[in-house]
Amino acid sequence: MKITYVALSLILILVIIFSCQHQVQFPTGSIGNPDTTTHIPTTNPPPNPPPPITGSSCSPDTVYFTNTILPMMNSNCAMSGCHDGLSRGDAGQYTLNTYSGIMAIVRAGNANSSKLVSVIANGTMPPRGHTAISAAQLDLIKTWINQGALNNTCTETTCDTTNVTYSASIVPILQSYCTGCHGGSGASAGVDLSVYSGVLAQVQNGKLWGDVSHSTGYNAMPVGGAMLSSCDLNKISIWIKNGAPNN
Repeated sequence: MKITYVALSLILILVIIFSCQHQVQFPTGSIGNPDTTTHIPTTNPPPNPPPPITGSSCSPDTVYFTNTILPMMNSNCAMSGCHDGLSRGDAGQYTLNTYSGIMAIVRAGNANSSKLVSVIANGTMPPRGHTAISAAQLDLIKTWINQGALNNTCTETTCDTTNVTYSASIVPILQSYCTGCHGGSGASAGVDLSVYSGVLAQVQNGKLWGDVSHSTGYNAMPVGGAMLSSCDLNKISIWIKNGAPNN
């Protein structure tokens, strides 16, 4: 009987040792799930989106230089190596990231006689390989010039996010701030934000939200410009939360 108890005790000890040696080891940093360190959902809601905005101080009938024209020029004309005030050669003749520089090729009140309009309309600028300024963007430039080409600004205090879509909400933001550098065959760093597949890739790797929200560890975008407005950030945040659909 005593030998039986000893044998049972030895068997129990061996079972415990064997079990301890074969416990599942989760990767460092995971919380109850071995996949959390390597499989991160690509469309997680962006952290800390800006609060909703109510009220308005911008007139819908006015095109504002600081809000609309300057970002467009920075993205499509004043990128590195072009009309940034630092380049030499032909590009250095015009500096298109300042009001005074832009006014050198603008005739206030007369869009049709402004060189800025003519070089865009005839396809000369932006140069081949870069995404062309859209007809809607050109209309905004013409309207701003015909309204007096003022160095004006307003504070965006209303934001309609009831129906955020890629085509109507996200594309205009990208066209104003991003596709001048990140579009076409000359896309900076190989990132093409002029097509949905290129935008989706940046959503999936987290860089779209990380860059535009100026998150730590990312490249603050737009380059050399202020962070996007709270309204634009809200729209991007909502679109990503909804799965970044091509709608």
